[in-house]
Amino acid sequence: MGRQRQTLDLTTRQRQQLDDYLRQDGLLPLQQNRAQVLLYWAAGHSAAVCAQHLGTTEDRVYAMRRAYRRLGLTAYLAASVQGGAPTKLTPAAEAVLTHLVADEPHASWSLRQLAEFLVGAGYAPSISYVTVSKALKRIRQAAPAAGARP
Repeated sequence: MGRQRQTLDLTTRQRQQLDDYLRQDGLLPLQQNRAQVLLYWAAGHSAAVCAQHLGTTEDRVYAMRRAYRRLGLTAYLAASVQGGAPTKLTPAAEAVLTHLVADEPHASWSLRQLAEFLVGAGYAPSISYVTVSKALKRIRQAAPAAGARP
């Protein structure tokens, strides 16, 4: 069962606050995405469309929407940028992963096998299959036509 489509109605003042926020110098991409998520949402775009435009995942879009609902606009925009540990998936490892799943149907590789291959080939000292899963999700969203298989 899919998620229910929720709408967002922004006041003129809130839209102006978002526009002013986006014009600030030195905003990090995550901070820009926070504001953009709200603008796309208010424009009636789905989380999938928003994620595609912003180069992120639908889950991240939903998380930002929940944070906005929980905090309100001012606190949401002022919240510190939180991040976990840096990814162990280097650009080189992600390129190899992209190449592997493009050359062969990814169904022939389990997530664990892909993670073990990347470690065995020296692209990372260790890597979780969950990290590989997230990378595959990003890869598929970045190139939907390439990720679609008959």
